[in-house]
Amino acid sequence: MAPTVQTPTDSLAAAMELSSAPRRASRTASARAAHRIRLCYRDEAYRQRTEERAKNLIADAASPTSSSTSALLAKKALKYRKVYDRMTGVDVNDPNFDVFEFLGVDWCKTSSLETSGHA
Repeated sequence: MAPTVQTPTDSLAAAMELSSAPRRASRTASARAAHRIRLCYRDEAYRQRTEERAKNLIADAASPTSSSTSALLAKKALKYRKVYDRMTGVDVNDPNFDVFEFLGVDWCKTSSLETSGHA
């Protein structure tokens, strides 16, 4: 069972933490993260902002012409987390691209973080 993060920070770092959950079968297994993490949240707007930021980070890292500091740091972080190599053949700008599936994040909406039963 993947650990539950109760109060994720407002950054992609929380989304990139690893768990020891087994890999699930998927038709896009080559692009799916081998490790999963569950993030619990209360605010849907927070989840949507995090999704948009994660997509932007991955798009910046995937862009061959981008040489900004942000893009270079994104590439370094994704290489460190062994995500960058899985980006080949993945269209991060495709509207059907699920950034959280790619990064190994399962979102869990709760009415209260105390009800999750995790510390």
